[in-house]
Amino acid sequence: MRFDWRDTLRSAKHYAAAIAICVATLAGGWWAAHAVATVDLSANRRHSLVPASIQTLAALPDPIVVSAYLTPKHPARLQIEDLVARYQRLRRSLQLKIIDPTSILDHASAQRLDDGELQITSNGRTEHVARYTEEAFTNALLRLLKRETQFIAFVTGHGERSPLRPANFDLSHLYEVLKGRGYQVQELNLAEQRAVPENTSLLVMASPQLDYLPGEADLVADYVSRGGTLLWLVEPEQPQGLASLARTIGFERLAATVVDPITQAMGVDNPVIAIVTKYHEHPATAGVTAASLFPYATPVHERTPTGWKAVRLFETGAKAWGETGPITGNVGFDLASDYPGPLPLGLALTRQHAGKEQRVVIVGDGDFLSNTYIGNSGNQDLGTHLVDWLATNDSLLKIETRFAADVSLDLKRWQQGVIGFGFLIVLPLAFALNGLVIGRRRRRA
Repeated sequence: MRFDWRDTLRSAKHYAAAIAICVATLAGGWWAAHAVATVDLSANRRHSLVPASIQTLAALPDPIVVSAYLTPKHPARLQIEDLVARYQRLRRSLQLKIIDPTSILDHASAQRLDDGELQITSNGRTEHVARYTEEAFTNALLRLLKRETQFIAFVTGHGERSPLRPANFDLSHLYEVLKGRGYQVQELNLAEQRAVPENTSLLVMASPQLDYLPGEADLVADYVSRGGTLLWLVEPEQPQGLASLARTIGFERLAATVVDPITQAMGVDNPVIAIVTKYHEHPATAGVTAASLFPYATPVHERTPTGWKAVRLFETGAKAWGETGPITGNVGFDLASDYPGPLPLGLALTRQHAGKEQRVVIVGDGDFLSNTYIGNSGNQDLGTHLVDWLATNDSLLKIETRFAADVSLDLKRWQQGVIGFGFLIVLPLAFALNGLVIGRRRRRA
């Protein structure tokens, strides 16, 4: 039997290729486990921070310390480390301290700590996080930006939209957004309280359906005269008795419902939904770029008292009009009775009072912030911008309010182990075995 060096060379090449594949696979697995650089190639960049988180992190001064109170075998340890690492990629100085609650000598303090709780400290303040999501973490950072706890009071007792009820007409979704941004929201019955509390940062009149009692209207007027901040959501069917209070505040509602024919061209099959695509230059609308939808809106015109300044925040398009007749059948513009567009839907009123700027906002619609419509296009961003500006939280105005849905895949340790074993052991062995089989078949050929 004659020795064929060419067969030996071919076999050696096959073995070398198999060994190279195994080495490359193992090296790739080791690099993936130890690499410090990351690239997010997911379709919706779900492993990267959304703009709202980036903007919030940039606004906070150093230092930022995250304390994670975890027992050694806490199942969420890797999830927490991954969440905090997203922020550390942008802020290297952000510290993560993992503390075992059972090791704290102060038993009274240890009992107040929940296993798995995150505590974020910055700007001389501390916030707690119980859910390991980007939205919860960033909302905690937002609360750290605020100077103090601020109270928002929603007037109730006249059929107003409630921040506490989940009905389509009400504002419970807005309540959750404001709560996440650090505001304390409560309802206020003026007939019972007989005063607007002194610590109220913002008073909200959200689409009252019934007239105020004379004493209640006087309480609101007195609150504004003393420098109080007000957000008034007005409707086409506003009670006539509130017209006097509106003139005192500094505006007038036109008795009309906005009809916008442009909605059909944009795919909205309802002409009484006005679409606002452009906003006037003003801090309250800075950063709001998406169009907002205003269903059953009414025009509002400035009638400012002496000392006040009015600015229009946004208005309808030129083709919209204020319909004074019933909204039934084919509605058309009547030059003799209807109001031609463009029509103002949002006003900002300001004046200097006691050495600071007093702020009031009037919006000719309340539906745009209701549970039914707040999720449409730019409605939520516009609403939160108005509240932040009214509450003089100017540092929050350039921070977005929306977060992408959390669609990340969270695996348990045993699942991660199975996947790692498959990629690091099973696949390399399969490639090697395949190389051996192919080599033997070629030698026999």
